[in-house]
Amino acid sequence: MADLLANTLLYSRAHHLPQMLIGYAAATAIACWAGSGDIVLPAANSRGWSEMASVAATTIPFAAFAAGSLHSSMGSLEQAATQRLVRAEVVHVVLSLLLAATLISTVTVVAGSVGGAFEAIRNLALYAGLALVSGRLFGRSLSWILPIADFIIVDFWGVDGAHPHWWAWQFQVYDNGGSWIAAGAVLAAGLAALTLPPRIFGLTITRFSSSTSTA
Repeated sequence: MADLLANTLLYSRAHHLPQMLIGYAAATAIACWAGSGDIVLPAANSRGWSEMASVAATTIPFAAFAAGSLHSSMGSLEQAATQRLVRAEVVHVVLSLLLAATLISTVTVVAGSVGGAFEAIRNLALYAGLALVSGRLFGRSLSWILPIADFIIVDFWGVDGAHPHWWAWQFQVYDNGGSWIAAGAVLAAGLAALTLPPRIFGLTITRFSSSTSTA
């Protein structure tokens, strides 16, 4: 038991879990401020703007902090990760996302939107999957790249007038089955990327870079 506690504390310090909790507190404060209302942002449609539920945006920090907390001060040693460490990271991500889902859904329900709470959980799963893939491709400290890029693309081109396109999953209402399937698939892809050795991604990117430079 003492060894387990010591290893858990060492893992927590190496993966900056206290900083993640501080980030969660800040993200929760932002979600409380946004409430269950809508936000309006510029968009490339006939109206020139798009209106969306706040949970389309307020779930991004939670996903980025959860995936980004996998970044380790001992990252160079963890390149040769054992299956035991991989399992620990999967548990780490799952528990982090469960905590995030509890926080964002509770805030949304208290703000008066039960449906919005379901949308928040779906969007969290979607952004978390993107963040995990982003962390594998660009480094875990850059886990925010794909979620932010996805949000910008969907914001600008995902809404046709007042109706979101089918692929603008985070803009769909909570009972849209296709958006849940997509979010689950993206999260599964992110977890799968988490279990693969980093060297596989590094080798793929290196080969791609070499092929483009010689073309």
